[in-house]
Amino acid sequence: MKVKRYYDIERNVGKLNIHSLDMLVWHILKFYLNKRLPSYYQKSEIILGKSCRDFVDNEVIVSLTSFPARMDKIYITLESLFRQTIRPDRIILWLADEQYPDKKAVEMRLKKYKKLGLEIQYCDDLRSHKKYFYTMKKYPEAIVITADDDIIYSEDMLEKLLKTYLKYPGKIVCNRAHLMTEFDGKLLPYNSWIYRAKGYTGINIMFCPTGCAGVLYPPHSLSEHVFDSDVIRELCLFADDIWLKCMSYLKGTEVVLTEKDNPETIDIAGANKTGLAQLNVGQDLNDKQIKAVSDYYNIEWNKKLDLKEVPK
Repeated sequence: MKVKRYYDIERNVGKLNIHSLDMLVWHILKFYLNKRLPSYYQKSEIILGKSCRDFVDNEVIVSLTSFPARMDKIYITLESLFRQTIRPDRIILWLADEQYPDKKAVEMRLKKYKKLGLEIQYCDDLRSHKKYFYTMKKYPEAIVITADDDIIYSEDMLEKLLKTYLKYPGKIVCNRAHLMTEFDGKLLPYNSWIYRAKGYTGINIMFCPTGCAGVLYPPHSLSEHVFDSDVIRELCLFADDIWLKCMSYLKGTEVVLTEKDNPETIDIAGANKTGLAQLNVGQDLNDKQIKAVSDYYNIEWNKKLDLKEVPK
């Protein structure tokens, strides 16, 4: 049972540009995959893909985070990551130390994946920022691919990222992005951005990668300010995608979208939702956080930054 087949259906329907039909098919596919995949994953053997070292020299790390309310369902995401056509060097799951007093229980729950190479690391809580923060800090020369803990990934998610990266070395590569829009040097509100960058592909510094579909960050592709944890907590705690976008723009790193009209991601039914998406969009938190970070670092969104302008 290949998840890619269902993403291909979603992609082809999406090309029709009929939103109501696209959403109907997406809900049907989500229902079907959530019903069938758990039993399939439990019964079928995981066959690891080709080594990423057949493609790149740098260490490749898939990095994600979770929290207690999602631990019952996270195995579905882990199954989809371990069934990738290209195998990363490491898959690291970052958990907030204070949220998991019984670490033996965590080890037992995820024993199958630890045998396959899953690394479970504990850290201070930075909410969703944990997915990239500690991996990038600990392994500065690695290619880091971020993933979410409530998504069913197509088997070619990593392959698309890595093969695109080979064509555009040094660029950030993503499977899904919004196209940020500006007017007269001012960034327009988040709800005015081009959703999923429909109709766009290639290289654009104004692509804002959305982490749910997988994003590849080359070594040193982000500003050194990415590790300003005090600023994260004060200004951008609820929007890791916004923070990472600001950090790549400060660095002057362009973004590549793997393909035009990528399908919408299919999430895990019943995975506890934090409401961050609704909070960020519904209460304009995305706009408030990007303005706060832009003001703090003097980011101007109407041009590619001269690195001399980056604040020290």
